[in-house]
Amino acid sequence: MVSINASSLVPTTDTNPDVDLSIDSALNLQPDLQTVTPLVLEKTNRLSSKLSEFGIFPSKVTDKLGSSVDLFVSEGKTNIAFVDVEIGEDLILEFLRKYAMRYPHLSVFVIDGGVDLLNKGAADRIPFDALSKERLETALIHAHRLRKLNTFLPSSVNLAKGTHAFDTLTSLVSRVSFKQKLHAKTHEAKMDNEEISLIILDIDSFKGVNESRGHEYGDLILATVAERLLQFAPETAIVGRMGDDEFALLLDQKALSKISDTTIAARLSHELRQPYFLNGHTTNLSATMGIAKLDQEDTPDTLLHKALSALYTAKRDKNRFMVYTRQEDAERREQLKLVHELPEAIEKNQLRLHYQPMIRMHDSTVIGVEALVRWQHPSRGLLFPDSFVQLAESSGSIEPLTRWVLDAAIRQGADWLKTGKRLTVSVNISALILHNPIFPDIVNRLLEQSGFPADLLKLEITESAIISDVVRATDVVNRLHDLGVKVSIDDFGTGYTSLAYIRKLPVDEIKIDKSFVLNMNTVADDAVIVRTLLELARNLDLSVVAEGVEDRETWYMLAGLGCHVAQGYYMSRPVDRETFENWLLDSPWAIAK
Repeated sequence: MVSINASSLVPTTDTNPDVDLSIDSALNLQPDLQTVTPLVLEKTNRLSSKLSEFGIFPSKVTDKLGSSVDLFVSEGKTNIAFVDVEIGEDLILEFLRKYAMRYPHLSVFVIDGGVDLLNKGAADRIPFDALSKERLETALIHAHRLRKLNTFLPSSVNLAKGTHAFDTLTSLVSRVSFKQKLHAKTHEAKMDNEEISLIILDIDSFKGVNESRGHEYGDLILATVAERLLQFAPETAIVGRMGDDEFALLLDQKALSKISDTTIAARLSHELRQPYFLNGHTTNLSATMGIAKLDQEDTPDTLLHKALSALYTAKRDKNRFMVYTRQEDAERREQLKLVHELPEAIEKNQLRLHYQPMIRMHDSTVIGVEALVRWQHPSRGLLFPDSFVQLAESSGSIEPLTRWVLDAAIRQGADWLKTGKRLTVSVNISALILHNPIFPDIVNRLLEQSGFPADLLKLEITESAIISDVVRATDVVNRLHDLGVKVSIDDFGTGYTSLAYIRKLPVDEIKIDKSFVLNMNTVADDAVIVRTLLELARNLDLSVVAEGVEDRETWYMLAGLGCHVAQGYYMSRPVDRETFENWLLDSPWAIAK
């Protein structure tokens, strides 16, 4: 069997440097059937056996897609593929999406396929009964001419003819083509004084799908999302893929006269939340959307900016979708400014730690503190975590921020220990940090440098951080436990942690979220929840901290229910180091011996 590369049907200049490479000469070349060694996708061997009758011997025969096919096509080991319809429509469509339009050197012939496959990227459809040497020669000549024509035409001509008009994975309008259509539609709408709306859509946590199940599975998800968008978007809408897991819908006057853009967004959101059953796996996803309406002063670029701004606002506020407003945009610009200033703030030591005491209830003694970060901004004053921590997570600054907080908290705990104050120090840990396999090494190094005992450091993680990547979280928590570090589940009761996960993890403590504690003496349901969580903790042999204790009545109610530790404004707000140390001297709460 002789293998050929992608250029085997292309004229070469090896023997004559003056060979004519004009379009006419190239298009007149005819392929030799004896040199064709195609890729064959089939379930049985009926197709490869038939091809061998004409002297065509496949260089690769397979019944599935995968990395080997990816390499085979991308490395140009053949420029011909035969696909037998018996392989199944889903696999044929996937093959065409992945290869037919992405690799110009590849011509795909579907045997017994429908005419509609020609619009999906197939070079030709040939009935099995019509397979003959003459039919194959004709098909190969036509395919060869099309390949050569695409090679010689300038890219601008190719674009005008639609060569790059569609995204190869999803068959949606490509980013470049969508922006062209956006320019045209914007101009028409402003000339005719008509409405148009732009929706930008982003799949939530899609990166995790790629990392946990592989990029091929992620591609299947994206293709399915595209199909759902096409199915449920208004008939006149233009649907495009803007890149990775980001999609766009352009709604014209005709669509908006029948249904509002927010209703469309709500319906799409509902549809995209429906489970995805692919390759034997079930995946649940959601999407976040930003909506912008065209104003007379808008350009296509400003309309796109407005939709993206609304998208980012929706993500920040954890909403399904948001409609652009000038106020929200101004707030977002201020946040983006903070994003750029945060790395410098960390380097220039503009961050501060405040400490909120944690009181052991049975003897009213201070046993530890929670370290809470603040940003002493040079122009905006003291900023609280909700102003910048989420920005740090989304911008890549969460790791240096966490390192600073950990280092400062551990060193402060070590300083207190030297003066006889043995206090646990609790630090909140982001999900992104919890899933970092080198995080335990960072903690160990900081503890060794300061001499602070590992059992006095308590790391608070949320339920959602565990669930978002159970495998990585479990590995990191186990390694932290091996170091002697205590682990606490923060905001317990607000998420969806399975008891099975808690029992398997070496967790030392749960913190009942303040949303249940604040009103437990007036809201019966909250009191029931707190009582149930305390009973659960006892059964699992876990310590319990109640957050949000703001009055005497709540304190005594929790004490009567057997709660171990209390934290809240009733004892002290979070305060700076100096204020906390003075509080220790003057407060009725004794420090634990």
